[in-house]
Amino acid sequence: MLVETNAIVLSTLKYGDSSLIARCYCKELGLKSFLLKGILSSKKGNIKKSFFQPMSIIQLITQIKNDNRIGLYYIKEARIHYPLIEIPSDIKKNAVVFFISEVLTKTITEDGAPNLPLYHFIEKNVIYLEEKVFSPLFHLKFMIELSQNLGFYPNQTGIEEPFFDLESGCFSGFSSSKYQIGGDLALAFKKLLNTRFELLNEIRIPNPLRIELLNVLIDYFNLHLQGFGKIKSVDILHEIFR
Repeated sequence: MLVETNAIVLSTLKYGDSSLIARCYCKELGLKSFLLKGILSSKKGNIKKSFFQPMSIIQLITQIKNDNRIGLYYIKEARIHYPLIEIPSDIKKNAVVFFISEVLTKTITEDGAPNLPLYHFIEKNVIYLEEKVFSPLFHLKFMIELSQNLGFYPNQTGIEEPFFDLESGCFSGFSSSKYQIGGDLALAFKKLLNTRFELLNEIRIPNPLRIELLNVLIDYFNLHLQGFGKIKSVDILHEIFR
C-alpha cells in the first residue's frame, strides 16, 4: 500500500559507505525508519540528502507492507513541505534544533502509532522557531509543553505554593523530597509554565538560572520516561548561550 504523508526528520544514521537511515515522525504513520540507499554518493534522483536535516518538514511517499520484519522502509518520492532557511543559518536556532531533535528521538518510541496532536505540536513549533525572533527560553518551554503530549505535564493546582516536586509533578507548600525545587528556580519554572511561546521574549531569566532549569527539566523527563538518559547536545547549548 502506497502512503503519502508529511513527516518531520528526527535523526539520521550513516549506513554503510553511502546510505543513511532516517528516523522520521510521520503524520499518518507515526514513527518510521527509512533506508536511503546510496543517498551520500548519488548526485542524481529526486531525493536529496539536504531533505533530511534535523527537524526538516518533508512530504514523502512510501510503501507499507504488513510483512516488513526489519522495520526499514523505502521512500519512493520526497520533497520539502516547509523550507527551513533561518534555522540552518542562525547558530542559536540551529543549536536548539539539534537539542530538540535529540530530545524527541529519546521520547518518541511508539513505532507505527500515529499521534496527530503530537505531530501538530512539533510541526507548529518548528515553524514558529523558523519564523519568529529567537528566545533563549524556547527549548525550555518546548520541553515543558512536550510533557503535556507525553502525559506528565505539571499539575498547576496549588501553583502558588513555593515548591515543585519533580517526581509527583505537583506543587507543594513544604519541602519533603530530594526531587523538589524551590526559591528562584521554582519561581522561574512557574514563570515559564505560565508564559506562551509568543511572549517568551517579554520575560527575563538569567543564564545561570536557565542552565539550572534545563537540568531540572532533564531530571523531570528522566523521572517520568524510562531510558531517557543524558542529552549530549546540552553542552553545545551552554557554550552558545553563555
